[in-house]
Amino acid sequence: MDNLYPKGHEKVINKKDEKILFELISNSRIPVNQLAKKVGLSREVVNYRLKNLTKQKVIKQFYAIINPESLGFSKSGCFFQLKGISKQKEKEFLNYLVKHEFVSYVSPIIGKWNFIFDILFKTKEQLSKVIQEIKNKFGKNMDNFIILSNNVEQEIFQKKILGKTKLNQVQKIEKRKTDKIDLQILFLLSENSRIEYKQISSKLKLTANAIKARIKNLESSNIILSYTISIDIRKLNYSWYNLQIKEINTNDLELKKFLRENKKVIYFYKYLGNENWDIDIGLIIKDPEELREFILDIREKFGNTIKIHDLYIIVEESKSNALPEGVFENP
Repeated sequence: MDNLYPKGHEKVINKKDEKILFELISNSRIPVNQLAKKVGLSREVVNYRLKNLTKQKVIKQFYAIINPESLGFSKSGCFFQLKGISKQKEKEFLNYLVKHEFVSYVSPIIGKWNFIFDILFKTKEQLSKVIQEIKNKFGKNMDNFIILSNNVEQEIFQKKILGKTKLNQVQKIEKRKTDKIDLQILFLLSENSRIEYKQISSKLKLTANAIKARIKNLESSNIILSYTISIDIRKLNYSWYNLQIKEINTNDLELKKFLRENKKVIYFYKYLGNENWDIDIGLIIKDPEELREFILDIREKFGNTIKIHDLYIIVEESKSNALPEGVFENP
């Protein structure tokens, strides 16, 4: 971790903060006393540092990773290109997406596209309805857009942000009936994964033990996959790029092995049926030279079997991967 902060940049966090972030990435619901024991600090110091990391917005959100497929939802990625739009209108579009009840993960980007975001839906008709709503509201400023089919494979390595070992989060499909109370619990955990049993109990008028049992059941059923945090990587002096590539008779296993092992790759999403590109690769970069080195490296190893389609900068994560409110509405 000696080179985490580029020369001339002030450190936003120190080594003790890094230890706390590392544990929270793995399990953001960990009790403070257990977290304190793991990082070798007192409970009081950990509480203080947690408040400070939140205040500085290094930690943007504590949330549960919930499998949308287990709730009957699919996900499509959307790329939007705008035209003739003022800063105020662009801000209005961003706020609309952030507040939308079926939109998750929103990011303004620099490149061919202006925004990327995900839409959660149960039917194609519901997806079409959301897109039409956006067209009706912002159609005059829409130049082009692409709606991607479901990604068939994804791997996320969030711990690489802290120079640590990889973390895989692969969605699992698990069919299980959920009731209204389950959905309310899931919503609260998606809003704040550190909410205590007694707080949920007070909101839902159930005993803390009943809440605890339901959460354990949701975890064992793979509806709740894990608990994590959203980090503003800019506070760690990183830039975030997304590289899109098209596979041409490549050795898929070798490519995935390369992406898993490369310290700059924090995720990859693989798609089927997309004409222009097959894989999105997320990269954390400290300077342009690192980006150039990665591109040279992947071209050297796979230059005859892949084609680079596009590269863009992700400005910020305006809305995290926590599921949006509409997913938890009782059917």
